[in-house]
Amino acid sequence: MTWTWQGFLAATSALVGAAAVLLHLIGNAVHQSYLDKWGIDAGQFPKSTDWLVIQGYYGLWNALGVALSSLMSNVLWVIVAGTLLALYVAALKSKWNPLEDWESEMPRWVARWPESVRKGLLLALMGGFISIALIPVMFSLFVFAGLPALVGQGIGEELAVRHARDFSRGCAASKSACIRLLKGGVLVSEGYLIDSSGSHIALLDSTLKKARVIERAGLELQATRYP
Repeated sequence: MTWTWQGFLAATSALVGAAAVLLHLIGNAVHQSYLDKWGIDAGQFPKSTDWLVIQGYYGLWNALGVALSSLMSNVLWVIVAGTLLALYVAALKSKWNPLEDWESEMPRWVARWPESVRKGLLLALMGGFISIALIPVMFSLFVFAGLPALVGQGIGEELAVRHARDFSRGCAASKSACIRLLKGGVLVSEGYLIDSSGSHIALLDSTLKKARVIERAGLELQATRYP
């Protein structure tokens, strides 16, 4: 097979498009699951496509790190899985043809059966072989289709738990800085910023110990300390 510049560009464009969709799906899942963990409606905090793609990139990077760590800690199972996969691929590429070998390899007592019964038995065996071969294929498609959502959901939930652990230390000791929301010079709430949009601000109120969503109109946001 000879590669051409047109074919290379077409393949590259397809890969870039698929990667963009994948990152967008992961980023959206991260955003959704992160806010769900706080009990906040993600619909009030829409994000741009660029933001979701960038979030998906960081999410995929984090997932690859977790996957690498898991593979290194389960090397034996990885070797077993790789061996089984190689045997499966070898079986798919083998030249064995049950239709051609059926007549020569069937037992003599089976050969005495009527032809209609023998054909029915052959069809049943072929159906069983096809079903067994389709199980790994369908499982792979299922995992591949749901992987972006699963990866994004796991990352979003882990991120929310990590932030909550940091927020529990209090404004003086946490790595994240608290913010103060004022309206007309009057303090409305003080706590940790969770998310924001053009119309709303979500924060963990340090007094109520609950997540709150407040309309942004007329609010002044103040930082409580220097970086």
